[in-house]
Amino acid sequence: MFPSLRSTSWQYLLVLLGWGWVLTAQAQQKKEKDREKPAPPAQTYRLELESNSFEDAHEVHILPDSGVLIVSSKRNSWFGKNDFVLTKYSKELKQVWQSKHEHKSNHDLLFVAAEPKTAYLLFSTLNSKKLVLYQVDNATGAAKASEHTLPSSYITLKEMAALDGQVFLNGLDRSNLNMLHLDPRQEEIDLLPAVFGMEEDLGEFRVDTISRAVEFVVAESNGLRSRVQTKRLNPKGEVIGTYFIQPEIEYRNENTLQGARLTPGDTLSKILLGTFGYRTSVFSKGLFTSNLAGNVKYYDFSKLKHFFEYLSVRGERRMKEKFAKQEARGKPLVLRYRLLLHPVMPHPQGYAIVGEIYYPQYRNSGLNPYYDMTGRYPDIRQNSRRLFDGYRFTHAIACVFDKEGNLLWDNSYKLQNETYNELAPTVEAGVSPEGNITLVYPDEEKIWYKTLKPNSTISNEEKVEVRLADESEKLYASNEEGIVHWYGSNFLAFGFQRIKPAQGEARTVFYLQNMAF
Repeated sequence: MFPSLRSTSWQYLLVLLGWGWVLTAQAQQKKEKDREKPAPPAQTYRLELESNSFEDAHEVHILPDSGVLIVSSKRNSWFGKNDFVLTKYSKELKQVWQSKHEHKSNHDLLFVAAEPKTAYLLFSTLNSKKLVLYQVDNATGAAKASEHTLPSSYITLKEMAALDGQVFLNGLDRSNLNMLHLDPRQEEIDLLPAVFGMEEDLGEFRVDTISRAVEFVVAESNGLRSRVQTKRLNPKGEVIGTYFIQPEIEYRNENTLQGARLTPGDTLSKILLGTFGYRTSVFSKGLFTSNLAGNVKYYDFSKLKHFFEYLSVRGERRMKEKFAKQEARGKPLVLRYRLLLHPVMPHPQGYAIVGEIYYPQYRNSGLNPYYDMTGRYPDIRQNSRRLFDGYRFTHAIACVFDKEGNLLWDNSYKLQNETYNELAPTVEAGVSPEGNITLVYPDEEKIWYKTLKPNSTISNEEKVEVRLADESEKLYASNEEGIVHWYGSNFLAFGFQRIKPAQGEARTVFYLQNMAF
């Protein structure tokens, strides 16, 4: 029996597809192999606290003087009275001071914010309208507590910032934005009628210590036109400036301004860095910059040199070809990118901003039969429900702009395609004195990292293990790992580790480890 012509053709096609897959994989491996490999970080100072994750909880916060504040508490403190412990460490991870304070039952730490002289710890209570604020002296650790009352029991607090001894809060009241002013000397917390919108409209809530102002950036749209509102308040909560940025007339029906971030500095030199979409407030087409006078500049993702490097060799080439064809036809190619912007970072050439591209991930819940009126017999009709599974992150981009909002260079970092339950930044970013941008994140007992430079294609596969106190020791397990940007090109890794020395018994510790890139 001879094989039919049809079966032979299918076999030939499968062979071609197989070879195509092999060649593509080899090209991708060569692409990654040919990239520059940055030097691993120097792991200098290390601190270990005897502790375990079943009984203890530790929160790590960076202070304005580059000191480290650790808030330590017992995990069962919700059910009884326990002290919470505040410890400040120096850049060398040496203890500066330690203080203990009563942790009352049903009190839960919400936020920590800090000024040069004072740190603020805000606790929730069993009463949904009552909050407890601790003011901590950064020099000594001495603290005083005060109780405060929210204007509504329906407010869900999201962020906290402090300026000149005053505390400002960003919250939601049934999906509506609420901005609040907490004066530590007053019991009542004031609602600021300065900003209106929904949760997804807020692009920025920050304190500018240079101009001594609280700043909000909110995206607005009436369905036809979009604009971005920037509002600035003094430490008393009084409005000192309101600015509206909107597309030029010829762009109003196409470019929709979305969330934006504000640069630090005085009013005249401030720049907005944000995203814009093509007739949509959901998907992003690129980045825009604008001064507060409204001079808007647009930078499509397709024009960034490194935006598509997260794809395979073939995928990157095909994507660029698609954009070129659509541009030749005079029609935009609209893709379903969503971009989560980080706060703006000062840069030797101006400003740097990092964004993470993500999309909502759904899963199929299976088949759900319909039942008849008696509930006894399933109908033959079936329906499949899609359930939200989290947010999947594909890659991060970093862009550097001069102080006039002109794009100088860009680069990108392919991520591990992980899915997260909450929409929040997954990488930490820092700018070195030379102007390089380092992105890091913890995953599976390792720290992944990439240092971005202009006009350089660097490996996405670099990772390093957190070193132990002695090379002869062995790491058995770790959990609750994290890493935060510390200062300059220094990051601080932390978490719980179970360690077995060459001689003696194993120990469980909460560690802090400096990593200098």
